[in-house]
Amino acid sequence: MRNGKPGNPHNEIVRLKPADKFARETSMNQFTTSLVCALGFAASCMSLAQGTITATGRYPDKPIRLVVPYAVGGGGDVVFRAIIDPLAGRLGQPIYLDYKPGAGGTIGLEALARSLPDGYTIGVGSSDAVALAPNFYPKLGYKPSTELQPIAIVAEMPLVLLVKADSPIASFKDMLEKARVSPGSITYGTPGRGSSPHLMGELLAKASGVELTHVPYKGTGPALVDLFGGHVSAVIASGFDSVPLEKAGRVRTLAVTGTSRYSLLPQTPTVNEQGIDAVDELKVWFGIFAPAGFPAPALDRLSREIDAIVRKGDFNNRAAELGFVPIRATPEQFATRMKIDSDRLATMVRRTGVKPD
Repeated sequence: MRNGKPGNPHNEIVRLKPADKFARETSMNQFTTSLVCALGFAASCMSLAQGTITATGRYPDKPIRLVVPYAVGGGGDVVFRAIIDPLAGRLGQPIYLDYKPGAGGTIGLEALARSLPDGYTIGVGSSDAVALAPNFYPKLGYKPSTELQPIAIVAEMPLVLLVKADSPIASFKDMLEKARVSPGSITYGTPGRGSSPHLMGELLAKASGVELTHVPYKGTGPALVDLFGGHVSAVIASGFDSVPLEKAGRVRTLAVTGTSRYSLLPQTPTVNEQGIDAVDELKVWFGIFAPAGFPAPALDRLSREIDAIVRKGDFNNRAAELGFVPIRATPEQFATRMKIDSDRLATMVRRTGVKPD
């Protein structure tokens, strides 16, 4: 029924009366106007970031927010402070740190991915949260390849297998032999399930055919406390956590990942040198990111300034103190490495057969 009259059940052609035609045209005009307004609003939202920068003619013209997905004083936090402090000086604007720790850095990166890409919110992240986590946790709350814009990769470091300085485990091969004699007796602590140290332990066990017992912690710090307390046999940690302890004589480093020795622990052989090639490509890197859709002028300025800092001797000296190796790349090169590492880590995860909890 239409206006109290029968409809058109036989699909006959209906010729509009002048009044009906006028109503139909008016309706279409209103629809067209609404559609144009909607599209214009969407375009305005998409160009908001660009407009924010071009309106002032320079970038940045106000403070920048940096999302830090680590606890204050943690490894990632310390690494990025070596970049952020001089970066604020070069930009002429303060950089405020917004700490959002938890879940191996994924909570902070999800918050970054959901931020407005206006040029004034950036964040930091590691290969664990950007390249490994999406392969280990399929239901992760963000997709790095499409929701994060790489700005600069600044540092990398190998993973290190270490024991207490007075441990009865004399070497990497000695540890594997003890594990063969007594399956499951060798325990290793890591910063948590699904971390690159956890992946390293699983790969070593798989490649050597021994049973190693994983003990996950909420961070490397608690794992090291239990190591010194005699509650775990070994710990797998980043170079950042390992170098100061080795220099202080508190730990014995048994092996490092990579195809060449770690410049900051030159006396420690690689796992490859000791007969296993399963972890040659397993390293941890740190980078600076923005939400997808970040304005090109802001991306270019930040990338250039960070690269200038990484080239300087001051940063390199600080890197040696902290246990990481400076690394440089353009945003495009960084994006390529993210893809390569994500694919490589996906293969490693499948090889171990480890599933998310």
